[in-house]
Amino acid sequence: MKTITFSRLNRPFLLRRLLTITCTFLSVLILFAACSDDDEPCPAQHPQVAVCLKSQTNSWRTALSYYATNQLESKGLTYTTYVAKDKTQQANQIRMAVESGCQILVVAPEGIAKDALDIAFSAGIPVIMFEDGVTDGYTVLVQGDNAAAGKNAAEYVASKGAGHAVAFKITQDPASSDARVDAFTEELKSKSPSTQVTTQTLSLYTSADGKEAAARILADDPSVDAFYAQDDEVASGVIEAINESGRNDIKVVVGCGGSQAFFSLILSTTVTDVATTLYSPSMITKCIDLADDVLKGKTIEEKQIVMPATVVNKDNVREYQDSNSPY
Repeated sequence: MKTITFSRLNRPFLLRRLLTITCTFLSVLILFAACSDDDEPCPAQHPQVAVCLKSQTNSWRTALSYYATNQLESKGLTYTTYVAKDKTQQANQIRMAVESGCQILVVAPEGIAKDALDIAFSAGIPVIMFEDGVTDGYTVLVQGDNAAAGKNAAEYVASKGAGHAVAFKITQDPASSDARVDAFTEELKSKSPSTQVTTQTLSLYTSADGKEAAARILADDPSVDAFYAQDDEVASGVIEAINESGRNDIKVVVGCGGSQAFFSLILSTTVTDVATTLYSPSMITKCIDLADDVLKGKTIEEKQIVMPATVVNKDNVREYQDSNSPY
């Protein structure tokens, strides 16, 4: 067997190999250092799409990542996703995305200001916003329609012949809540002038808050026969309270969101009619579709795209079920 010694190897070849190894090692060290700030994950280099998401404080927000990733994969796009715990971290993540060489940015803003996006605008990177535009300069804004959710819910309640509907206003997110309930009240008065509407205020979007409030109302006011909970979590608590109250005269309960757990309630609840209006995290898939269009050179004509607040009940709920979704 022949033994090869260093003395017999081609010296220029050795030098080239050593130089390649050294450069690779230094590149890894530099990349690691760049990604170590704030415990950020290291982004893929030159992704087609960078997706910057808000903090995952509830299952709705967690599902944004699920739907965005699934759509990116189905489109065959290279991507990096970030999840921010606050506006400072998201601003840093946007900077990292731009420095990674992304071709387009999708942002669900976490309280960021205009200057957080200026680095992308200055670099000429198209920005697709989800829910909140923050500032001018973006290519397109995709958002849900709170007013339509309230209006469509009112039409559904009116169709069930309700005599006295209670609508919950929720102080945790007054902008969305007020838009839904105000539209609901206005539309119900228009569609069914004889229907009485009472509003009640809750603190949080939780089933516990919905159950507690509904239990009190059911015990105190026998005229109430409908609830606009304007949130699926709250509505699930209302349904629980109805089940425990023994009352079988409640005509309808309507939520908003489109959670998988609530879809199951729509199918299983027999004590009352149950429906919801879509304000789903799956709306972010539209952002990915638009990013794909931009990458293909298509012009986006609309500056703002509002997703429909479709009514979901027993008739069509199976179309929206996804057992893998976290929301």
